[in-house]
Amino acid sequence: MLGFIANAPDCEAAKRCYGQIRAVRGSPFPPEIQDLWRKRFGVIYAGSNTYGLTEAARVTTLVDGEPCPPGSSGKVNEDFDVRIVDEEDNEVPPGTSGEIVVRPRHPGVMFDGYWNRPEETLAILKNLWLHTGDIGRFDEKGFFYFVDRKKDYLRRRGENISSYELESTFKGHPQIKDVAVHAVFAETEDEVKATIVLNDDAAISAEDLCNWCAERVPYFAVPRFFEFRTDLPRSPVGRILKYQLREEGKTPQTWDREAAGFSIKKR
Repeated sequence: MLGFIANAPDCEAAKRCYGQIRAVRGSPFPPEIQDLWRKRFGVIYAGSNTYGLTEAARVTTLVDGEPCPPGSSGKVNEDFDVRIVDEEDNEVPPGTSGEIVVRPRHPGVMFDGYWNRPEETLAILKNLWLHTGDIGRFDEKGFFYFVDRKKDYLRRRGENISSYELESTFKGHPQIKDVAVHAVFAETEDEVKATIVLNDDAAISAEDLCNWCAERVPYFAVPRFFEFRTDLPRSPVGRILKYQLREEGKTPQTWDREAAGFSIKKR
């Protein structure tokens, strides 16, 4: 919705809104779309400045009077202890991505467990920490950054790749309506694929889009596969079913940059 409104055709109603909207929040919210909201509607605050989940509400938020860096979701609020850990539950240093784990600092601020589901409760509350299933990191100043869902985090040829960050980049393209970045198996290992829904009036090739992407992300994160579709598979509540896209893998409609002889320059 953030992208649809920002890129909608100009009209008198939109012009009258200028200066009336103080803050717009959402996720993902790439810088290009934030800039459009500021220029078109005079928004002062635009970004994704909170992180939370059903089991623990909001665990990070903005700090009054302290500027929030681009891409950050603020700092941990006083009700929670939040750490970033590796696969062995060891805390990792600032700047390193890992699983986000949470525990309450006060009684009654976090859920006690799932109703009549003791095994799932024990699994998510491993070592007395709520394991969110999300990947994040802190910087040296304590600002928090969401990286990806753990199950969607990609590893290709020794490099970690965030599907969330790649999707945020693609959603900044004016001709893209929606996108899902996911892994597909090819030859001997997983490769990255972008399954894309274009706007109705879009006219762009997979090769052009690959070039556009290569100018904005690290060389190792540029997807090998691109595929255009009219829609993405979704659950009844509208969530994209990435597992279905992973299972479908490379289809006859998929463009393969390696097969096309398209090379990415390291930079």
